Amino acid sequence: MSSLRFDCTTNDWVIFAPERARRPHEYRGLCPPVDESESGLCPFCPGNEYLTGKEIYAVRGINPDPSRWLVRVIPNKFPALRIEDQPERFEDGPLFRHMGGCGAHEVIIESPDHERTLAQQPVEHIERLIGVLHFRFVDLLRDGRFQTIVIFKNHGERAGTSLRHPHWQLIATPVVPRLLRLKHQVATDYFDLTGRCVYCQMLADELAFGKRVVAENNHFAAVCPYASHVPFEMWIMPKTHRSSFADITDQERRSLAELLGSVLRKLHVALENPHYNLTIDTASRGDEDKRYFLWHIRILPRLTTPAGFELGSGMSINLVLPEEAAAYLRDTPEDSAT
Repeated sequence: MSSLRFDCTTNDWVIFAPERARRPHEYRGLCPPVDESESGLCPFCPGNEYLTGKEIYAVRGINPDPSRWLVRVIPNKFPALRIEDQPERFEDGPLFRHMGGCGAHEVIIESPDHERTLAQQPVEHIERLIGVLHFRFVDLLRDGRFQTIVIFKNHGERAGTSLRHPHWQLIATPVVPRLLRLKHQVATDYFDLTGRCVYCQMLADELAFGKRVVAENNHFAAVCPYASHVPFEMWIMPKTHRSSFADITDQERRSLAELLGSVLRKLHVALENPHYNLTIDTASRGDEDKRYFLWHIRILPRLTTPAGFELGSGMSINLVLPEEAAAYLRDTPEDSAT
């Protein structure tokens, strides 16, 4: 069973999930990505639904045939946290504390197509996918045990994926992870000092400067941040202040689909379909209406590997200036990605 243990040296929680040791190619090293389950079939492909857990949610077309789904949500077969557990806390000594592995871990199968990447999807399907992510986010927020909901996508084995069929994951946790607490605290301090949201100020300054802007539309802008941690890091930020992903409107959903598809196609072409991590960063429970935070998407290409200095210091070494990365992506055509 999963559990969380408190690290008294960092004031953070560590998830222990021993059952995930059975996940595909866990200690894969440099092994190629795994596409099949033990039966030799991809569990995410249409017709193989019996290989997954009970369906949580799905979007289907006009045909009611269960195999004709467009987006499908299922429980993770090897969950980091379980919705059946409870968040009670226990002490094993003055410094040793643990709690039950309470949470949720879902897989959002992006489409029925095993080979088509998100960069190659039409904007209508990306909009549909964002709608499913939003629905699951809002639905899980109704469970008062969950303090943070992290939505993420791992594309490619260097980004940590274990099945090649395009998919996202969602993990709800009973605590706010330390990195998110730190980001929220920094943003709160800036707001208390200036009365402004640091993210909104950052976006305004990036748009005024222009050289780190990759693309924009009426509702969103994609920028390579001034202090990017990895080469070609991009943030997609809303131009209207909203602290929580839960508050995105239908009109904004369409604009986000257009911009997300555009920048992913640029990455696909410019860097030859790089492996990347994508996360949706949003305010935690209780801070959804606060003015200090702006929800946003981070896209982190995995072009380099953190080594001893990065792991020992917590600092990043970036080999590409964001101004150069943004200029290169702006000049990259999108049409050859499809």
